[in-house]
Amino acid sequence: MAGIYIHIPFCSQKCNYCDFYSIVNQNRKSEFLTALEKEIIQRKDYLGNEIIDTIYLGGGTPSILLEKELESIIKIISSNYRLSENLEFTLEANPEDLSKSYLLEIKNLGINRLSIGTQSFIERDLKFLKRNHSSEKAIKAVLDAEAIGIANVSIDLIYGIPNLSVSDWEANLIKAFELPIKHLSSYHLTYEEGTLLNKKLKKGLFKPLLEKDSLIQFELLMDYSKMNNMPFYEISNFASEGNYSKHNKSYWEQTKYLGLGPSAHSFNTITREWNVSNLNQYITGILNKNRSFELENLSKKDIQNEYLITRLRTKWGVDLNDYTQKFGESACLELVKKSQIFIVEEAISKDKNVIRLTEKGLLVSDYILEKLFIL
Repeated sequence: MAGIYIHIPFCSQKCNYCDFYSIVNQNRKSEFLTALEKEIIQRKDYLGNEIIDTIYLGGGTPSILLEKELESIIKIISSNYRLSENLEFTLEANPEDLSKSYLLEIKNLGINRLSIGTQSFIERDLKFLKRNHSSEKAIKAVLDAEAIGIANVSIDLIYGIPNLSVSDWEANLIKAFELPIKHLSSYHLTYEEGTLLNKKLKKGLFKPLLEKDSLIQFELLMDYSKMNNMPFYEISNFASEGNYSKHNKSYWEQTKYLGLGPSAHSFNTITREWNVSNLNQYITGILNKNRSFELENLSKKDIQNEYLITRLRTKWGVDLNDYTQKFGESACLELVKKSQIFIVEEAISKDKNVIRLTEKGLLVSDYILEKLFIL
């Protein structure tokens, strides 16, 4: 099984915290779609004829595409790849794009999962993040999706926003779990280099949330997700059994995936490659059959470190038998030795032959992973 990720680089406006490759000018959308369809065909052998279990349209804002544009993409994929009968087909969407008529159109195209960029139910925070929708619109989008029969809905929420009080965050969580969602992705606000928000932070135009408040908000997130039978299965992802994102889970299990579109990454277990983060170069390269991309040959150390990063972020942790089989007995003994200090501190638990982060460990996961890396 394998996955396909398609990066749609267009947005109606740029959110001030986002560092994903995206552009507001849609003048070249038609040329992009022509290039994308050609790339779909040009790279059909990358996955070795494996069955495609998941398709994920991300961005950018994929819901900016019209029904006929999505239909054309889907037809090209269906004609060139073997699709699973149980295909998970996700569309990232902004609430303001999800009219009932659009929801019905995409459902009829076979899109069966939505990832809706809600981010907050507090108008002040939506304005601060430079989002285009209201809280009311976000709620309506989820309810409308359920009404027309798209039952598998995920929403995003951001915590750690400046001026977000603990009670505000609790209200966000209560509202989220009142909605008919199957999945929640929740992230701490980050100030990525080059974003408008980071520039404002450097100018002292606002103060970031205190770390202690961020920790309280994360703990509330863990508590409310458990109370609502949607516990964490990866540090930033929450769902009940059977409602995990198959696509994201495949990343953490190091399954092969093909990335299409500007900035999209691909992985075939041996190499990693990524398309140029420039629309003009992307289009020119594809149309001239000279794709502009970078390639990294993964060393054994790279693969080990990626295995640790992805597995320890999940509730399943690292199976030491599997780790030994993949990387050898000495590598496993070294991992157990490095983990010992965190086991003593109750940041890592060791249950039979599996090590995993405890809730205490999740709070300092980046630090633990850094210490466990193979140098």
